[in-house]
Amino acid sequence: MADDKKTPDRLQQTSKTLNAKRLQSENRRLHRENENLRQRNRELELISQAFLAINSCLELDRVLSTILEAIRNLFGVVGSSIWLIDPNSGEVVCRQAAGFQRNIVKGWRLMPGEGVAGWVSSSGKSLILPDTREDLRHFARVADKMKVELRSIVSVPMRVKGEVIGALQVVDKKVGRFEDTHATLLELLADASATAIENAQLLERANLEIAERKFAQKKLKESEIALKDKSAALKEVNTAMNVLLKNREEDQADMENIIVANVKDMVLPFLEKLSHSQLDEKQATYVEIIQSNISNIVSPFLRQIPMKFFDLTPTEIQIADLVRKDKTTKEIAQILNASSKTIEAHRNRLRKKLGLTNQRIQLRDYLMTLV
Repeated sequence: MADDKKTPDRLQQTSKTLNAKRLQSENRRLHRENENLRQRNRELELISQAFLAINSCLELDRVLSTILEAIRNLFGVVGSSIWLIDPNSGEVVCRQAAGFQRNIVKGWRLMPGEGVAGWVSSSGKSLILPDTREDLRHFARVADKMKVELRSIVSVPMRVKGEVIGALQVVDKKVGRFEDTHATLLELLADASATAIENAQLLERANLEIAERKFAQKKLKESEIALKDKSAALKEVNTAMNVLLKNREEDQADMENIIVANVKDMVLPFLEKLSHSQLDEKQATYVEIIQSNISNIVSPFLRQIPMKFFDLTPTEIQIADLVRKDKTTKEIAQILNASSKTIEAHRNRLRKKLGLTNQRIQLRDYLMTLV
C-alpha cells in the first residue's frame, strides 16, 4: 500500500519537472526570438538613419561618416570603411573610415584586385572572410600599419546605375564574426551609400563649375578694367605725341623760314653782285651752280615733293623744279651741264613715276599743282 501511495507522488513530481523544462525551453526560444526582433529593429533603424542622412545632407564625407559609425556601433566591430575606384588610375581608394586607427586607413590605395576591397570592387561580388589567416585575398599591410590583427572581414560592392564604384567593408578581430545576414544588411546600406556618393559628386562638380565660371568672370572683368586703363593711357600718350609732333612741325617750319630768310637776305644778294662782276667763264659757271644749288635747298617745292614721291632721285627733283620754273630742255641741260638727250630721258622718267604716261597733261602744269 505504501508503494502504491508513492507512485502517484513520483508521477506528479516527474510531470512538474518536465513542465518546468518545457517552460524553460520555451522561455529560451522566446528570448532568442525577442533578441532577433530587437536586432532586426536595430538594423531597420540603422537603414532608416542611413537613408535619412542621405536625404538630409549632400556633404559626402559627412554622410559617409554617419553611415560608417552607425554600422560599427550596430555590429559592435573594430572598424568599417568605404572604398571607391579612382576613375583615372583604376586604384581602389579608402574614401572614408570609422573606428580604430581610421586615419591610417583613410586614403589608402589598393591596386585593382588587391586586397578584399580590391577583389570585391573588381568582381562585383560580396565576400565574407571567416578567418583572414586562411585567405590569400586578405591584404595584411593595412592591418600591420594599424598594429592590430583583423581576423574577420565582410565586404560588399557599391553600385551606381548597375556599375560598381567601390566597396563597403566591415572588419573585426574575432574569427567567424560575420554571417550572411550581415552581408545582406551591408548590401542594402551599400546601395544607399552609393546613391549618396553619386548625389554628392554631382553637387561637387556643379559647385566646381560654378566656382570656375565665377573665377573666369572675375578674370574677364579684371582684363576689361586693365584694357580700359591701358586704352586711356594709350590715348593720353597719343594726345601727347600729337602735341609734340605738331610743335615739332611748327618749330621745323619756323626754322626753315628763318634759314630761307637768312639765305635770301645774307647770301643771295652777294651772289647776285658777284655774278655781275668781272668773272671769267669758269668762275661765272661756278657762281651759277652755287645759285642753283642754294635755290634748290631753300625751294618749298623741293622740300615737299620727296614726301609725296620719295622714289625720285636728286637729279630728277632738280629737273622737276626747273621744269616748274618754265625752263626748257636746252636751258636745263646748260644749267646742269648735261646733254639735251639726257634731260629728255629724265623728263620721261618723271612722267612715268608721277603716273602721267599716256595722259594729256603737261609735266609743268602737273608739277604746279603739287605745291
